[in-house]
Amino acid sequence: MGRRICCLLIVLIGVSSTAAADVVTLKTGESLVGSFVNVTGTTLRFRSDALGTISIPLRQIAAITPLPASVFARGQPPLTGDLTLESSGDWQIVAAADDVVHVIRAGDVNVILPTAAYLAIVNHEATPWQDWTGTASFGYSVQRASQETNTFSTILNTKRERPASPVFEPHWRTTVHLTALLSNAAEAETSIGSNTVNASLRQDAFFAPDNFVFGVVQYDHVGAQGLTLRQTYGGGAGYDFTQTARTSLSVIAGLTFVRESFITNGNQQTAQALFGEKLGLQLTDRVRLDHMLNVYPNITLPGEYHFDTNTSVTIKLTDRFSLTTGVIDLFLSNPAPGSERNNFALTTGLTATF
Repeated sequence: MGRRICCLLIVLIGVSSTAAADVVTLKTGESLVGSFVNVTGTTLRFRSDALGTISIPLRQIAAITPLPASVFARGQPPLTGDLTLESSGDWQIVAAADDVVHVIRAGDVNVILPTAAYLAIVNHEATPWQDWTGTASFGYSVQRASQETNTFSTILNTKRERPASPVFEPHWRTTVHLTALLSNAAEAETSIGSNTVNASLRQDAFFAPDNFVFGVVQYDHVGAQGLTLRQTYGGGAGYDFTQTARTSLSVIAGLTFVRESFITNGNQQTAQALFGEKLGLQLTDRVRLDHMLNVYPNITLPGEYHFDTNTSVTIKLTDRFSLTTGVIDLFLSNPAPGSERNNFALTTGLTATF
């Protein structure tokens, strides 16, 4: 008797789990069982039990089991209720607030989220150290011959957006960047160090979906150029041309106040313009290209300038770890006497995504 009761409970649990699952039926007749993730535009993301998280064009879908969702469409207030997909490709939602049936054209949809996911975003309260995303890479090389060389490199890129709303509203974006290249070469009791450190904090304020103003603080030390410390404080405006999972492109322009200290020719304070771009391209599912360039023409001393550029290729190994190879060039038109204007570095290392 006890065994029969246990078997019955297992069957009931299995039936209830299947019933609770979302089902997507394709026009080919195939059905996918799993959970609805979101809809952006005309693409549905679905976490399938068999295939993992996949993206499906709506034109390939015949039907979706009714599900509780929140819909954000152009020119309409947010709607929450039971959602279904019509044969025409448009959406139908029975609003929970008044039981009124609303039909929303597929082309008008910005975002559709499961109601539970939307409420989790709206009600989420984060401490200052939470909700950061980004990458951190580490590399180390050793050479042992007549000369002993040790080189350590690390690059950190991270950002945080508050509030993290699924649709646009005025918000803040904070980005932090750190590059550290620490090298030491020893030969016949002589030791030479060559260190490069670049650290920046930028705060963006969005008042429209793609337009923002920003403030930036940056500190640089480039031993190979005789630059002891460069302090940069400034701000300006920027524009996000595109920000998708596969392509991102942003440009900025502004003015900065720069204080520089050199080993041999003392200190100087200047006003400098700032022009920058940041590009990200997901070339394949596993290969990504990132490029960054910031140019600083000197306003106080016309003809002088410096720029920082970084290009990297990342090959995904697992969901969390990747192999990254990059080229860094820090150019300074007026380095300390005896120093090169270009400071090139080739980096390679393991990158962790968080």
